[in-house]
Amino acid sequence: MNISRKDLPTVILIMAILAISVLITYYKAASFEFIYYDDPKYVRDNPVIRQGISIDGIKWAFSSIGYSSNWHPATWISHMIDAELFGINPGPHHMVNVLFHIINTLLLFFVFFRMTKDKYKCALIAALFAVHPLHVESVAWIAERKDVLSTLFFLLTLLSYAVYVEKPDIIGYMKILILYSIGLMAKPMLVTLPFVLLLLDLWPLRRNEILPDHAGSQRNGNSTALINFNGFFKLIYEKIPFFILALISSVITFQAQKLGGAVSSVDVLPVGTRILNVICAYATYLCKMFWPVNLAVFYPYSVSISALYIALSLVLLALVSLLAIRFIDRRPFFVVGWFWFLGTLVPVIGLVQVGFQSMADRYTYIPSIGISIMLVWGLGNFLDKTKSGKYIAAFVSIAVIAALMHTTWTQNSFWKDSKTLFSHALDVTKDNYLAHANLSATLFENGDIKGTVYHATQALRIRPDIAPAHCNLGLALNKQGMHSEAIDHFQEAIRLNPYHISARFNLGGIMYNQGRTGEAIKQFKDILRLNPHHKNAKKNLKLAMAKQIQTDSIMNQMLEALEKHPGDYTLHEKLAQLYNLKGEIKNTIYHYEKAVSIKPDLLRTINALVVIYAENGKFDKAISSLKAMATLKPDDPGIYYNIACMYSRQGNLDKALESLSLSIDKGFTDINLLKSDPDIENIRKTGYYKQLIMDHQKSDE
Repeated sequence: MNISRKDLPTVILIMAILAISVLITYYKAASFEFIYYDDPKYVRDNPVIRQGISIDGIKWAFSSIGYSSNWHPATWISHMIDAELFGINPGPHHMVNVLFHIINTLLLFFVFFRMTKDKYKCALIAALFAVHPLHVESVAWIAERKDVLSTLFFLLTLLSYAVYVEKPDIIGYMKILILYSIGLMAKPMLVTLPFVLLLLDLWPLRRNEILPDHAGSQRNGNSTALINFNGFFKLIYEKIPFFILALISSVITFQAQKLGGAVSSVDVLPVGTRILNVICAYATYLCKMFWPVNLAVFYPYSVSISALYIALSLVLLALVSLLAIRFIDRRPFFVVGWFWFLGTLVPVIGLVQVGFQSMADRYTYIPSIGISIMLVWGLGNFLDKTKSGKYIAAFVSIAVIAALMHTTWTQNSFWKDSKTLFSHALDVTKDNYLAHANLSATLFENGDIKGTVYHATQALRIRPDIAPAHCNLGLALNKQGMHSEAIDHFQEAIRLNPYHISARFNLGGIMYNQGRTGEAIKQFKDILRLNPHHKNAKKNLKLAMAKQIQTDSIMNQMLEALEKHPGDYTLHEKLAQLYNLKGEIKNTIYHYEKAVSIKPDLLRTINALVVIYAENGKFDKAISSLKAMATLKPDDPGIYYNIACMYSRQGNLDKALESLSLSIDKGFTDINLLKSDPDIENIRKTGYYKQLIMDHQKSDE
């Protein structure tokens, strides 16, 4: 590090204070649980990660493009090492994140001390980074290992670059490229690093290509003097390999997110809306850096953004940008810090929509360094000119860091478990459907079925297209024995997100229990196509296939028996039921119809036919079957009501009203069913229905 003997004791003291500050702020993480938001699929329930480090695991890390909508093999390997050392105990996994954060804090200090030689300003930048509340999400969330790990290699790359600038050689250059490559394999957000290197070339490295030799006498101050902007082209050329790596990473990342379902043409916000959100997000990030309150694990897009807020945000961004450029020659740290902040946020600012968040605290982990540079050097230079400036700076710095530590300690405590985290998010945000959905999943794991139903329903009230909420509601309904309703929600979750493994697994389980082995097999096969390491899907697939073989054997025996006894209607009934479970509708209808043709008074079979006809849009046949039932039970009002439903769904209102009137004459009195049944939606639009309700109300009076 080329630290002088004079500076060494102070540097060691600064490092110790920084490390202790992080430990004091985050030590409680050792007792935290896994969070029901990516932690299960990243670590807790990931069979590859759970087995620890292995050759097969490393191969999976590099080949798993699209798993969890990401490609970050370095991060996967770090999780494998944790599992190898600590098993699946969340405490040590959390503390490894804290350790990485400590190392990153110390590296940040080293990097800027190496480049600026100003240990106190560098210490303050590192301290702001160490204890800022916006960084809690990156540190306290196990699944956000990619943040702290990628930043480690980001800072190592900057440190190696500073060494290379002092003494350029091919070995040093290759070292920088290798570190950058590993960083990209930890989190692709590092694609902006070449841009950061160009900013550092301007300040504090003050490369000769930008500052000619005759300006060298002024390089130790704040001024860059005679800036040679043409020299930037040479520096850009120097970084072409970095830009190529960034491009490759971007292509792989886009493909991974597309395969994982994170990037979709479905429900993509209009370009104009995204641009407005970008403007407001930049301004909001700035506000939260200076006033970090109401922090949440998820910020939903606002339904309506205030025009005044948009205007003020735009003015703020434009004004600071113009001032930064205006003072580029006298205060280069200002333009470096500001465009560090703007530039490093570009991959996650929302111009390309990935997911449904409007912004996220974790995205500020690296960008916030730019704002710290502006503040520390700007205020530091101003106070250095006053007599008591150093004392004021020390007092203000200690007060700010103490306040941030307290706020961060409090924010960190919300991450102790899923229930606390998502309940807090609901307290500080509005219409947070993801917090409702994840809280419902947490409550289901805790056995709170009533709470699961409530929060899943609330999530779907806000956004009906949230697949996890449908899945969670399906789980709760299935637990309550409402299997048909559960199936509907699992199927909707899969429609919304074909990659939703939990919905597929639970849907397959219900199908298997209902004897619908063909449909169950399809779900388990789809799961293994998406995740070949899903052990439970493999197990259930074997059971379902064995059951199907057994069912096929029974059906073959029945078919052989029918050849000998073609008039046995019970064989036709049983075959129809088995074909229905397998989802073979054509054969189901054939055997039910054969059974009815042999024995026309089979009411249960006729009723089964009506259901199948209706489900497949064969309303004429459903009506004919119902009329056949009516000849057998002419005084049953329910049969005429069902005939009315079929006519209503068919759009034949005259016949529907005639059948409904007949049903009422026969004694049908369920007025609540009339008010809610979707099958008679067309009837409810008629005057007859309104008169019927009025008559019913009068009779009640």
